[in-house]
Amino acid sequence: METRSQDLQTKFEYAFIMKKIIAFGMSVWLGLLSADAYAQRPTAPRLFSNKTIVYARVDDTRELKDKLAQTSTGKMAEDKDLKPILSTFYSTITQLLQGIQQQIGLSVDELLSIPNGELAVALVPTKAAPVFCVLLEAGSEMPAVQLLLDRLDQRMAGRNIDRQSKSVGRIEVIQYPTRSLGYFIDSDVLVSCTSPEYAETLAQIWQASGIDHTPLSDNRNFTDILSRCVGTEGERPQVSFYADPVAIAREALKQSPTSFVALTAMKALGLDGFKGIGGSLILAANEFDTIAHLHMLMETNRQGVLRALRPKSGSTEPEQWVDDTVVSYTTVNWDFQKTIKAVQDIVDTFGGENAFESNFIQNANRRLGIDFRKDFMELLNDRLTLVQMVLPEKKINSQSNLIAIHMKSPEKLKNEILPKLFEQIRGTDSRWTTRQEQESTIYFLDSKGQSETVRAPQPAFTLVGNHVLFSDSLSTILKALETYEGGDNLLAESIEYKLIRDKIKAQLKGQDFSVMSYQRPDEQLKLFYDLANDPQNIQRLEDLSQNNPFFSALVAALKSRKLPPFEQLAKYIVPAGAFMTEEENGLHYTTFSLKRE
Repeated sequence: METRSQDLQTKFEYAFIMKKIIAFGMSVWLGLLSADAYAQRPTAPRLFSNKTIVYARVDDTRELKDKLAQTSTGKMAEDKDLKPILSTFYSTITQLLQGIQQQIGLSVDELLSIPNGELAVALVPTKAAPVFCVLLEAGSEMPAVQLLLDRLDQRMAGRNIDRQSKSVGRIEVIQYPTRSLGYFIDSDVLVSCTSPEYAETLAQIWQASGIDHTPLSDNRNFTDILSRCVGTEGERPQVSFYADPVAIAREALKQSPTSFVALTAMKALGLDGFKGIGGSLILAANEFDTIAHLHMLMETNRQGVLRALRPKSGSTEPEQWVDDTVVSYTTVNWDFQKTIKAVQDIVDTFGGENAFESNFIQNANRRLGIDFRKDFMELLNDRLTLVQMVLPEKKINSQSNLIAIHMKSPEKLKNEILPKLFEQIRGTDSRWTTRQEQESTIYFLDSKGQSETVRAPQPAFTLVGNHVLFSDSLSTILKALETYEGGDNLLAESIEYKLIRDKIKAQLKGQDFSVMSYQRPDEQLKLFYDLANDPQNIQRLEDLSQNNPFFSALVAALKSRKLPPFEQLAKYIVPAGAFMTEEENGLHYTTFSLKRE
């Protein structure tokens, strides 16, 4: 029974990660094979065209599964007290999917066992239309793939859909012309696409038959992006992806009668300088539990909209009103004045002279009751911060958000601008009122409505030092003021925060960065844990689960098994961080979580 439970749990972990990968289009590193390996068969970057506009790849699903087991999530799932709950959840899901299993002839376990190596998808432009392609290495599980294909053949035959077979070299290509489907199998690999004709082309490329073909691996944008998405010590990612947003737009507009106008507008906006976006996921790499990269590749000389992207180096130390109980802390250094100027130039170019002033600034003046340019835009001090915290009363939306904008001229803000803004918004809603705390005036919406399950938002804002704080909770504002006045338990002095900060600096090796983020996933998990232990929430989930297999399985698992103490789960949760750097060829964003020993 223990072995069976472990197998079920392992499959549950694998199912979860595979779903995330396929749903959000993630995939693996370039990972080109050696010349001998390529002589056997091409990998996805060699098979797909250099004109590919969307690409995602898992280098080896077996390695991905092994690496996942080494992460804190994998270890937590193996916890002896948590495993029975997940096993119950997995078993319930498989029972709910019995109808689908009978139709396809394979169980969920058998389906999940099919990928045995490389797995990749791509969207490749052709003269007619983009073609969606799949490469699936099944290895010893190829009989299961063949069973699925036999079921497909039977269903097509039952509907009198024409099936054709064509020999391309040594490969047999199966085609369904009226259903835009073609595929072939070779070397325990299934290659399929949504074009019978393009399936022949792929078969020719597969066999290196001399067809004119430039692979994706020769695409400079593709290689530039993925070369920036390796581990801190050159570790190969398990998952990577790439997309060309401008090419996607061009393909989408190809059949539109207004395509010329739209493409001209894109060029005028400078969007043609956006060369691509891509990233990777690396699991269990040395001292890191996970590392994820995202790289935006842009022309060095940015024009139009891209000129508005103006990160700058600056301090990322937490402000004196941020305490160490926050769930997450993100601070951004940005040249707002240059961004505003770039946006104004674009609006005036398309809308006419002074369009930005008349259509945006003047409208903001009327709505807010202040001179928006002089009283706000010109006082921006090139940094803003987002803080999230969990409020004491546990409800579905107990997580509260606070945005802080660093400003110039705090006295003017305190005595003139914020009171004007308050009077204006109170004129539209009389529930707005004030509250005095020490030297600070808090402006907030005095909302009385409450719910047992959902927290009623209570917008509030105030000035703390030279920071204007906006939040969806009065309690969050009060907590920030209390921290600022008391000076105790500051995030800046937290050991975990310093550990994340130092890891970022070590990775950058002196390079400047503009964005820094710190997360405490244990606090977010604690909220979900408390909700899951609340009988009322279980009942609400049960009410929602009538036509939802996921909720049905979750309710069954929670009702049949007791959750272990939270402390037993918290030991697997690791702090995480993120940072962004501006580089000559674009912007690079990295997130990571530390390995718990």
